[in-house]
Amino acid sequence: MSCPCTSAARLFLNTAHRGLSCSRIQLYSLSRQGSRETHLPPRVRVRSFSETAVCYASKDGTTKDSGDGGKKNISEGKRLSGSGGSGKGGSQLRCPKCGDPCTHVETFVSSTRFVKCEKCHHFFVVLSETDSKKGLNKEPESAAEAVKLAFAQKPPPPPKKIYAYLDKYVVGQSYAKKVLAVAVYNHYKRIYNNIPAGSRQQVEVEKQPSLTPRELEMRRREDEYRFTKLLQIAGISPHGNALGASMQQQASQQAPQERRGGEVLDSTHTDIKLEKSNIILLGPTGSGKTLLAQTLARCLDVPFAICDCTTLTQAGYVGEDIESVIAKLLQDANYSVDKAQQGIVFLDEVDKIGSVPGIHQLRDVGGEGVQQGLLKLLEGTIVNVPEKNSRKLRGETVQVDTTNILFVASGAFNGLDRIISRRKNEKYLGFGTPSNLGKGRRAAAAADLANSSGETDTVAEIEEKDRLLKHVEARDLIEFGMIPEFVGRLPVVVPLHSLDEETLVRILTEPRNAVVPQYQALFSMDKCELNVNQDALRAIARMALERKTGARGLRSIMEKLLLEPMFEVPHSDIMAVELDKDVVQGKSQPRYIRAPAKETAEEEYDSGIEEENWPRQADAANN
Repeated sequence: MSCPCTSAARLFLNTAHRGLSCSRIQLYSLSRQGSRETHLPPRVRVRSFSETAVCYASKDGTTKDSGDGGKKNISEGKRLSGSGGSGKGGSQLRCPKCGDPCTHVETFVSSTRFVKCEKCHHFFVVLSETDSKKGLNKEPESAAEAVKLAFAQKPPPPPKKIYAYLDKYVVGQSYAKKVLAVAVYNHYKRIYNNIPAGSRQQVEVEKQPSLTPRELEMRRREDEYRFTKLLQIAGISPHGNALGASMQQQASQQAPQERRGGEVLDSTHTDIKLEKSNIILLGPTGSGKTLLAQTLARCLDVPFAICDCTTLTQAGYVGEDIESVIAKLLQDANYSVDKAQQGIVFLDEVDKIGSVPGIHQLRDVGGEGVQQGLLKLLEGTIVNVPEKNSRKLRGETVQVDTTNILFVASGAFNGLDRIISRRKNEKYLGFGTPSNLGKGRRAAAAADLANSSGETDTVAEIEEKDRLLKHVEARDLIEFGMIPEFVGRLPVVVPLHSLDEETLVRILTEPRNAVVPQYQALFSMDKCELNVNQDALRAIARMALERKTGARGLRSIMEKLLLEPMFEVPHSDIMAVELDKDVVQGKSQPRYIRAPAKETAEEEYDSGIEEENWPRQADAANN
């Protein structure tokens, strides 16, 4: 006769791989030899381990589901949010399966735990307040998922495609557009190359439509790992030992770490890690530096942040800290750290943080101190960035690695051409002794102002500046006021040329968001046409050259010219406004073309219709 436990053991072995749910096995003692049976309820509900669904119930009563979205959950469709009140102003926890309120569990849960429903005996997880904020869906393979979004769906755009897109919005500056297009394409490739090999293989495996048995086994082990991690979070050991599994066991099942110590010395194969090449754009005001960045931000699949250096100060002083640069990038990445670590940062007005000589006895808070704080940020370090909706003083920070973040700096560097001409010993008055000339950005700006105050030809002066800026070197930037360590971390120096008369005429009409079409759309909302002939465009471009404000001067001239027509046209019989060269030079008034006269009653009727249909006309003008 066999052992009394034989039948029970056989039953356990038959049902172990499927799992038992709500089953009760009663074994009689050894003293009663006559009864060796096992009594089970009439209906035994079993569920396989791969389909085990664990429901999370947060503090507010809402439920979540762990596991992949493709897996079926037995209790789906019957989840009820805890909308009922507990009488104390808080929400009650409800069972996600039967909806019965769990009165034996407090509304405020201090730690994540498993809860059993008293009515249907269903197990679910109640999240604590801290875990419900962070979320349990953050897996260690989130970096691979971010890369999968960037590369598995579509390949990165080639440089020629990016250049053609920039050409639709920005006129001229072909060298700068080529540098930015190549830099963005290399940024995509560097991100893909610097991923750990295990994550890249996982992405490639997920791209395959069919799965081999070995891959299915890997998927099954991943599910087991997730369930084990869930038990550890709940404070239950997966091996049945004591409560509170150690963090070492949890960390040991994460992604494989890098080789260190003797393994590096013994290994023969070394992977090439691509490093970034930061860019600095130099050019006069109104030449298109910021417009290039704004246009580039719309066509990228990586986070892109445009930051202003004029508001940055050293740590501990009034103003924005240097970490706010990465905080803006994190905000653009929707607070995903892995995506933010692969983004691009555009530092605008970087020449405003140049050091000013003569105040070395004091701390240069907004100048040299900011450059020193940006050094490790440009090269690559781990920055503590404040979390979403939190202040820095509370200590709630997120660590962001800036190793793979590309930095593009830009600045006008007014007076840099005078420094270059001084270095090349060109155009000096007298004997050309540079002893009485100061250093720093203020001295450079004063020298540029003194040089341009004379009665010189504007076109010749622009050509001379462009010729000198092509020979810019790192020592010229150092003499301007940038520290050598900062200049060394921006290896690619891109000078932008000034805008001549022909380029300004093209800017008025050619780009997607040109100036003249904008004003034509404004007039078309009032059923009026705006016609500007070619001579008027050239006269406007010539006036903008004399103002020395670049493309920004075009809008101020157009506003001044069209002030009177924009005042006269609304609710009038003017059908068209024409501008010619004499109007631009102030010799005559704009020419109005009026509609034929109508009767008074018809005019009042038409004006009422126009007021009602004005939004429709505005939409038609935009289209």
